[in-house]
Amino acid sequence: MDVFKSVDKFVVTYPDFQTVPQNGEHELKLLLELIGIRDFVSHDLKDNEFSKFWDLSNHKFPEFNEEQFDTFYDKWIKTSGRDNNMDEYGALIFLQGLSEKWNRLNFRGIVMDK
Repeated sequence: MDVFKSVDKFVVTYPDFQTVPQNGEHELKLLLELIGIRDFVSHDLKDNEFSKFWDLSNHKFPEFNEEQFDTFYDKWIKTSGRDNNMDEYGALIFLQGLSEKWNRLNFRGIVMDK
């Protein structure tokens, strides 16, 4: 858990992380549910540069092809009400390319900054 005490330490330890801007936990919950992750619990982090942590190690990320990603993205835009732009699209494109690699890892998680 010491890795969460410093953003710099986190970046060095987990260089393959992705940043996905969200407007609160409700959007994160919606995003996770849309990609098929429904059973998750947050853990508060005290005395850290991050405020919360979700351990998703028991879950797999979807390994979308281009068509599947576009379908998911359209659904995300419609249900979240977020703007349909290249920043939004780019923030989620990792689901098309990195999920396979991440699913082979022993540990997968999400952290929320303060």
